[in-house]
Amino acid sequence: MAYPARYINNIYLDTNDYSHYWDNVEGLSKRIKVRIRWYGDSMGSVNSPVLEFKIKDNMLGSKVSFPMSSITVDSSLTIEQIHEQFKVLPIANPIKAYLLTLRLSIMNRYHREYFTSQDGDFRFTVDSDLSFTELSNRENYFTNKIEYAYSKVLELKYDSDLDSRASIVSRAIPFRMTRSSKYVIAMQLLKIL
Repeated sequence: MAYPARYINNIYLDTNDYSHYWDNVEGLSKRIKVRIRWYGDSMGSVNSPVLEFKIKDNMLGSKVSFPMSSITVDSSLTIEQIHEQFKVLPIANPIKAYLLTLRLSIMNRYHREYFTSQDGDFRFTVDSDLSFTELSNRENYFTNKIEYAYSKVLELKYDSDLDSRASIVSRAIPFRMTRSSKYVIAMQLLKIL
């Protein structure tokens, strides 16, 4: 299913020692990213945010999502407000306890266009107009921000049982395929570590 083009916003959360970031940089076969995602305006009242666990298990990627209550993204945003939201989510207690150890890390925003193959088996997304902003646990003034407007990210998405056909599709794309993470790019560009 292809969606209309739209802006996507994410707040990434990480451990105090940024283990989600380091697991990705080191290419661990099993890793996780935790983010809050919403669409439309990046600042102000966010009416339908979603907590997402982005899980990587070897070459397979999956997402688990939980709708959240409204949040306000402005200078009053704090980790305590986010943690209060986590406390009321229908999530198993060990996972909830883990969520309550996480800190705010970065926020990103980009424009996404969606395309689907004629048979519906392959989905392509093109992300442009990227920006990255450092977040702190308190007093966010969104001053450490980088516009990455001239880069584009093309992603090919498909179900795992289509691996053999996917290699044919990817060979037809006239670009070099690489492993990429907007979270890692943001952390490096913002010089957080």
